[in-house]
Amino acid sequence: MKKIILNYPPVSSPWHLPTGIAQLAAVLRSDGHEVVQRYGHILGLEYVLKQHRGERIEEALRIICNPGSGVLDWYQARKIFEEVSRSIPTQDRFVVERNNVVYVSSYYDGTIGRALEAIRNREQHLWYDYFAKVEVPIAQDIKPDLYGISIADERQLIQGIILASLIKDTLPNCLVVLGGNFWSRVTSAFQLPGFAAFFDFCDAIVYREGFQPMLELAGTLDPRSASGTVWRDGDRVVVNSPTTKPTPFETLPTPHYDGGARQWSPDFVPSLYTMSNCPMACGFCAIAAGSDSFLAKPRSMSPQRIAEHMARLGASRFEIFDETFTIPRQLELGMELKRVDLPTTWDCYLTVTDSLAKPETCVKLYEAGCRNVQLGLETLSPDTLKRENKKWNSPKNYGRILRNLRDAGIQTHIFIIIGLPGEPLHWGLKWLPFLEEYGDSILTIKSGRYRVTRMSPEAQSGTHDARIEVTPDDKPLHLNRHFRYKDVSGKRVYAMRDLLEEACRRHWAYPVTSTIPWWVNRGRYSWKELEEMAKQLPPEPSVPQIDRAPTKVSSIVRYELGQDVRFKSYEDILAFARTL
Repeated sequence: MKKIILNYPPVSSPWHLPTGIAQLAAVLRSDGHEVVQRYGHILGLEYVLKQHRGERIEEALRIICNPGSGVLDWYQARKIFEEVSRSIPTQDRFVVERNNVVYVSSYYDGTIGRALEAIRNREQHLWYDYFAKVEVPIAQDIKPDLYGISIADERQLIQGIILASLIKDTLPNCLVVLGGNFWSRVTSAFQLPGFAAFFDFCDAIVYREGFQPMLELAGTLDPRSASGTVWRDGDRVVVNSPTTKPTPFETLPTPHYDGGARQWSPDFVPSLYTMSNCPMACGFCAIAAGSDSFLAKPRSMSPQRIAEHMARLGASRFEIFDETFTIPRQLELGMELKRVDLPTTWDCYLTVTDSLAKPETCVKLYEAGCRNVQLGLETLSPDTLKRENKKWNSPKNYGRILRNLRDAGIQTHIFIIIGLPGEPLHWGLKWLPFLEEYGDSILTIKSGRYRVTRMSPEAQSGTHDARIEVTPDDKPLHLNRHFRYKDVSGKRVYAMRDLLEEACRRHWAYPVTSTIPWWVNRGRYSWKELEEMAKQLPPEPSVPQIDRAPTKVSSIVRYELGQDVRFKSYEDILAFARTL
C-alpha cells in the first residue's frame, strides 16, 4: 500500500467535479492504496477570493448552495464574484464571470522557457499563498509516496508546475507526477531543448490514460517501466510507449468524489466518463487525444454498468462527459434505470443525426432521462461539413431538431464555428436569421473561431494546407497552433466572430444562463421557468468591439457577393442576412 495525493489545481470550473481524478482515485483504492483527493480548482479559488473579501464571498457561496435561492439572488452572487475577482491585484488576467473562471498567467505564452521562469518566480503567482499555506502543509502531514497533479488544459499549466515544484522541494523523496489531458496534446514538446528542465520539479509525466501508468508507478515508485509515461534519464528525456492493452471501461470502479470541496451548486451532480473516446473523428477535434484508443474503436460501459454507478453515487442528476452519448445507449440506459426503479436524469454531448428530426425520438430520449444536449452544429454549409468529416450533420434539419428537442422538454446548447477553412465568411451571416427563427428552442450558444488544434485529424494530415499556413511551432505548450489564412483576412474572421457573439448576447436566454451557470444548476428548472427568470434580469452589455463589425462585414459582402452595401449597425446586418 502506498499513500497517494491527487490534486486538481486552479483554475477550472467550480461548477463541476473532476471526473478524471475521481475515477483514478477509485482505481488506485481498489488496488489497496490510500488516496487523498484535493479539488484545488474549488478550494484554491475560494481561498483566493476569501482572502480579499471573505464576508462577501461567504454570502455568495451561501446563495448558490441554497436550493431556495431565486434568480435575483443568483444575480447578486454573480456580481459579487465578478466584483471581488476583478478587484484582486495581480499581474495576471483573472475574473470569475458568467459561467467561467478566466485566468491567464502572465508567464504563460506557450514557450518552455517562460513556463520555467514562472517556477523561478513562483512567489509572485496568484495561487502561491494558497499552495504554500494549505496544500503543502497537508502534504507534509500525510507524507505521500506519490503526489499526482492533473492538468486538463492550458489554464492549469502554470499552477500545476508551480505546485509540483513546491511539493518536490518540501518532500524530495516523494514521487511527483504530472498528468491530465493537456500532456497528451503537447507530446511534440518532450524532445525539445529545455524540456528536460521540467524534471527538476517533477519525476514523471503521464501523457495517456492514467489508470495503468499510475498503478504501475504506485507499485514501483519508478517511472522507468511505467507505460504512457515520460521521465528523464540524465540529460535525456525518455518517452515510454503507451499500453498495448487499454483498460476496459466496463470494469472500472465507481468514481469517488471526496476531494474536500463541494461544487458550486445546491445539489450533488456528479459526472461520468462511460466511453473512452469519440469514434466520429471530426477534422478539427482532438478532445480524446489522451485516450489509449484515440481514433480507434472506443471502449465503453454497458448501460447496466452505468446504472450501477449511478445507483452507488446516489445522485438524481448526472453529467455524461463522453464526447458523444449515442441515442441507442441513452435509450438502453433509460430502460435499465426503469428496470431497477432509479429515477435519474442527465446532460450529455450528442451527435446531430437525422434521427432527431423525428419527434418521437426526442420524446423517447426525454422519457429515458435525457434533459440537456450539447450539439455541434458548427456551420450551415453542407460542403464545409463534408470537409470537416461531419457528413452526418444535415443543416436543413437543424431547426426541426431543435424544435423537437424543445417540445420534448430537453434543454439545448449549440456550438458554432466561424472561419472554417474554405468556407466563405458570408455563410456566417446566415446564422443570424436562423437564431432569430429558432432561438426559442435554443437555451445556450457557443460561437467560436476556428483553431488548428494539436493532434486533431486535420492538423496531423494537413487537410487545409491549401487554405491556411501554419506558422513555425515556437509555442510548443499551446494546444492550438498559430496560423494565417491564405485567402481571407483574419480581421474579417474576427469581425464575423464578434457579430455572432453579439447575436448570442441578444438571445433571450443569455441573461439567465449567464446568471445560473451550467446544467448543473439550470437543470433544476424547466424551459418555462427559465423564460420567466430571463424577464426579471437586466440586458447584458454588447460586445465591446461590435461597432467595428459593420465596416468589416460590409467588406465581406462586397468581396464575396459583389453587392455594394454600407452597414452601420447590427440591425442593418441582420436585415440583410434575412435576404440570404
